[in-house]
Amino acid sequence: MNAKVFNQTHILFDDGAKTQEEAFRVIANFAFEKGFVASEEFYYEGLKAREVESTTGFKDQIAIPHSKHATVLKPGLFLVKFSHAIPWKALDSQPIKVAFALTIPEEGAKEHLKLLSLIARKLIDDEFREGVLKEESPEKIADIVNQIDF
Repeated sequence: MNAKVFNQTHILFDDGAKTQEEAFRVIANFAFEKGFVASEEFYYEGLKAREVESTTGFKDQIAIPHSKHATVLKPGLFLVKFSHAIPWKALDSQPIKVAFALTIPEEGAKEHLKLLSLIARKLIDDEFREGVLKEESPEKIADIVNQIDF
């Protein structure tokens, strides 16, 4: 994985969010604090708008929320583990506990939508998925995510 797109500092453990909107707020704030979006609010709105198009809830308690928006400064991947199960209209109708959130710039979006596809494909791997869900060490989570060849 390209360290500019994802590294251990892009992992967040959140114990406050209990709703999808709160989860989007946490993700938007994290991306803003890390310098990947110019506007926390516009990125938040972009995440919500994308969800209206179709669910980003994958299955097995994992979602891949993302937004391609002018506010995105650079491509990024963030992994957020939620303490509370977040209600989400996921493909399997289950709440989510982990979000792979993407910041996708309008320029170069095609390449980073490829990353979205790579994540979705990797989530089919039971060992990868279980590792992401169960692991609590940021170092080990980063090692697992870095298996994605991007």
